[in-house]
Amino acid sequence: MSARRPSKDPQDWIDAALAAVEEGGLAAVAVEPLARRLGVTKGSFYHHFADRPALLRAMLAAWEDRFVRAQQVEFDAIPDPRERLHRLLHLAYVDLRPTVIVRLLAAVDDPDVAQALARAAEVRIGMLERTFRQLGLPPARARHRAAATYGAYLGLAQLRTQVPDLFDSPRALRAHVRDLEAALLHDLPDPAAAR
Repeated sequence: MSARRPSKDPQDWIDAALAAVEEGGLAAVAVEPLARRLGVTKGSFYHHFADRPALLRAMLAAWEDRFVRAQQVEFDAIPDPRERLHRLLHLAYVDLRPTVIVRLLAAVDDPDVAQALARAAEVRIGMLERTFRQLGLPPARARHRAAATYGAYLGLAQLRTQVPDLFDSPRALRAHVRDLEAALLHDLPDPAAAR
């Protein structure tokens, strides 16, 4: 009599799919390898998802929930816009290795991925725009600076996958982030100087 493998819930499959994307891109999200990774049969997958596209949509929704909307709530709760920008830049550039978004950008020809990335960009640019408006920029300039900031994030994320040792130490990366932050704030009033 063979031992029955434990069934996995949909969240297990979604988490495994996210890990697979991080490791190998969207093509790595395939039912058989994920089942092996989870130690279950393919039947477990079909108990929860109609097909691979259904899993991909659930995975993208989870990515948006965890890494877009939850971060927006967290950062919107920081009342000081300078502190918010500082912590946001530190998280994006220093604390996280943004491999999932780079992998998703490589799969932008998939309509579901394209829509998820567009929603993520709008949320993130919107959050940055509000921050720059609170720092004193008029709406059009705040939107432009927010888009430039997000573009710099995406560009550096991509560059770091191509040149992993671009920054030879965490200290060098933090110095880069300090320079970026100074450039983003260079023409904005410093509340500390007004005291």
